[in-house]
Amino acid sequence: MSEVYLSVVVPVFQSEKSLGDLIARLRAVLSGISPAVELVLVDDHSSDGSWQQIAAAANTATDVMGIRLSRNFGQHHAIAAGLDVAKGQWTVVMDADLQDLPEEIPHLLSKALQGYDVVLARRTARKDKPWKIMLSAVFYRFFRYMTGTRMDPAVGNFGIYHRKVIQAILQMKESIRYFPAQVQWVGFTQGYYNVEHGPSALPTSAYKLRSRLHLGLNALMAYSDKPLRLLIKLGFFVASLGFIFALITLIRYFSGKIIVPGYASLIVSLWVLAGLLLMTMGLVGLYVGKTFEGVKDRPLYIIEQKT
Repeated sequence: MSEVYLSVVVPVFQSEKSLGDLIARLRAVLSGISPAVELVLVDDHSSDGSWQQIAAAANTATDVMGIRLSRNFGQHHAIAAGLDVAKGQWTVVMDADLQDLPEEIPHLLSKALQGYDVVLARRTARKDKPWKIMLSAVFYRFFRYMTGTRMDPAVGNFGIYHRKVIQAILQMKESIRYFPAQVQWVGFTQGYYNVEHGPSALPTSAYKLRSRLHLGLNALMAYSDKPLRLLIKLGFFVASLGFIFALITLIRYFSGKIIVPGYASLIVSLWVLAGLLLMTMGLVGLYVGKTFEGVKDRPLYIIEQKT
């Protein structure tokens, strides 16, 4: 283990209250693993004192690198910024709120050295709010159905990744980033290790419900065209019902059973079809919009400062 070059990438946002403890615990853990380590802290343009703490740590320790993005690009873009500069043979990705325990890193590395390219930390007992756990389980089940990707709700960003896995992920230049899905997409030999999940050291989560829903929608559209295929099936189903209804109506008309045309059936049909058309156009518009964002070929992030 003494010859392993290990990088740790941590996306940071509004984490002033946990950073001091996190950096101290990480440096203590990493010093016992290998002399060749680096800690990459990527500040996603926090408005608190997160960057000041990162800069102070980087200016006093040669194994700490600080990066500050020019605006809030999002957690998974911050991870991409950290992966771009990480040079380790193995790279650990973890969150900054101390729910991912630094003390679990040696166990992840030991598991990886048994022949795995990726070892994902599986949280056996999550210390999150019930609504967050439930929302995560629903999202991963829905995401698995829509994309065909095997996703475990007990697994987040925390894990250790071989250099070849990181290089494969860095080749993915799409503007919509979702690190767990990228890890699953590139493949390689993957293993799991059960870890303890710590309580959050932050009073409030930097990830609000609105942000989670926005991320989920973006990830779904980036990794699946199944919504479009489901809409095609729905269209065929509605068209079939319409054809059957029209056939029945014609039979009743020629048999003399219809004297006055039905107002209710006409209005219901118009509203249902109009709703389906608007929904379909909206979904297709979202895909077109995401394609428009991609063809702009803008950088994934912009670095304001680096220490």
